[in-house]
Amino acid sequence: MPNKLGTLLLAIYICLPCSKVYAATSISFWTTEVAQDRLAVIQYLIRAFQVHNPNIRISVRGVEENDFAATLATAQREGKGPDIITCSSDLIVAFNKKGWINCYAVKQILDHIGRDNFFTAPLNKFRMPDGKYCGLPFNGWVQGIWYRKDWFAEKGLAPPNSWENILKAARKFHDPQNGRYGILIGTRNDSYAEQVFTHLALSAGAKEFTRNGKVAFDSPETVATLEFYKELARYTPPGPQWWRGRDFYMQGRLAMMFYSTFIMDDLAIPPIAENSLGPDNFKELKGEKYDHMLLKNTGMVSSIKGSRKAAFGVIHALGLLKTGNVKKQKAAIRFAEFLYQEDAYITWLHMVPGGMLPMLKKIPSSPVFYRDAQGVFQKYSRKRVREIVSGFENIKSFSIIDGELIPQAAQASEQGIIPEMIEETLRLKTPPAEAVHKAAVKMEKINFRPE
Repeated sequence: MPNKLGTLLLAIYICLPCSKVYAATSISFWTTEVAQDRLAVIQYLIRAFQVHNPNIRISVRGVEENDFAATLATAQREGKGPDIITCSSDLIVAFNKKGWINCYAVKQILDHIGRDNFFTAPLNKFRMPDGKYCGLPFNGWVQGIWYRKDWFAEKGLAPPNSWENILKAARKFHDPQNGRYGILIGTRNDSYAEQVFTHLALSAGAKEFTRNGKVAFDSPETVATLEFYKELARYTPPGPQWWRGRDFYMQGRLAMMFYSTFIMDDLAIPPIAENSLGPDNFKELKGEKYDHMLLKNTGMVSSIKGSRKAAFGVIHALGLLKTGNVKKQKAAIRFAEFLYQEDAYITWLHMVPGGMLPMLKKIPSSPVFYRDAQGVFQKYSRKRVREIVSGFENIKSFSIIDGELIPQAAQASEQGIIPEMIEETLRLKTPPAEAVHKAAVKMEKINFRPE
């Protein structure tokens, strides 16, 4: 075990309170983390947990996120389901709808940690109409506009935190004749385009469904968003473009880009940045050396204002399943509480610095959080990190309406309705109002899909 992890193991050993003695109990933990290096960290955390819980045995299984729902459904039918899981928040909501989630166990964990210690908006993704919670936010990433604040300062431009400011800057900086582009948005049929559109649509007050599941997508707000998106596409590098277009930013050819906090390590660590500094992905790029000033010269806004302020991101959650076994339930609760203990929690987050950001408000103030092995967070000030994670407080989603969960939104995303709509408008030249209407018709059919 690396020195830092060995030191942390000792810290966890010292800090952990003694547990009650359970009879020998085995529980199963499933996660969508499937990379071997991440599973090694999880195994390490399990061993640290078992130092003070020797009578609890935990087996871990990594399942690809795209296969998670089907694999879990099979296991549930066979009576071989896990006791505790981490996966996307939408999956937790879907599993609760099927009656698999142990909301009582979730309440016990929430009572132990304290609801006020979580960022409010992510926690509310799991709040049911009856006030119960079906899951716990565990980690996530925030999307925002990463921009050349040095260029903005030279032109006297305000940060791109509103539709007006975004469009003004995109036009100002777009100079394709000299190899410079205004902004990166998704211009092909994929999830990146959906994420960018969703962020803008939420800031316009657009909805996919009402609280009672009625389709609300065909609205002036949605049409206005698609029209704005179409306009921004004029200032994007030649496409179809997707997340790979970050290469233009990393090579100094792009003023702004929509991107998640997964970009944090690319900006901070030269060997990681190498992946975006070559000439192989775009004929317009010849390749560049790492710009040691790029991190300093980069700003980020996570909340965008259209008619309202909205942030967008993805939340990964922790959930406990119903097993009918009290000993297993207690053991799973004990392990979940351990995972939220500061040292253990930060060790988990350090698996992907930037890609896994905390759901607990106190973590960005912890000195330990800034000591990841790659040295990513050491390159960012606490102020900058707090500004980035503050987006979680404004995070919105098509799947939450006035605090209530809308399961149909997850199905709409699964079917790729929004990326298809964007492609129709940008590639097939379908007028935005017509493309939005077609998308709404597809959403109408979701309500009639059998379970």
